[in-house]
Amino acid sequence: MLQSTKVNDQLPLTVRETVTMGRYALTGPFRRLRAADRAAVDAALDALAIGDLANRQLRELSGGQRQRAFVAQGLAQEADLLLLDEPITGLDILSRQHIVDAIEAQVAAGRTVVASTHDLGDASEADHLLLLAGRVVACGPPAQVLTDEHLTDAYGGHLLRFGESTLVLDDHPHH
Repeated sequence: MLQSTKVNDQLPLTVRETVTMGRYALTGPFRRLRAADRAAVDAALDALAIGDLANRQLRELSGGQRQRAFVAQGLAQEADLLLLDEPITGLDILSRQHIVDAIEAQVAAGRTVVASTHDLGDASEADHLLLLAGRVVACGPPAQVLTDEHLTDAYGGHLLRFGESTLVLDDHPHH
């Protein structure tokens, strides 16, 4: 699933059609869907709580609803590996929670989910992290990766602590 969910507003594409495209790798774009394909699409719509939006045009959706449609497209593929580029960045709390729940369900089902994020709070919830800064800075469980030393190495600047768990990176040289 790509980070950007911008679609040409002139393209008359429904949510169901968008999610169905996730099956094209298996069916091809011009073959009829089998019962298993329709079931996978319906399950993906339900997993993201957008079944009621299935017949709406993408251009009619909010940003969070649109993002959920694209995550559902990824789920419809039923792949063992799901790659997500910043799937919950900048979303409303409801859309965010639906996507997190869907990701957790995929992991519980034995699938591997790889997601990128710049949000340290989101990163701290992962099972395993790879901290990058043009190179691998650290790799492992969040407690071992999200240390002051690794974050300073990755982001530069200064780390400021408020309480015991909140980190703010101040990398502006004029401060």
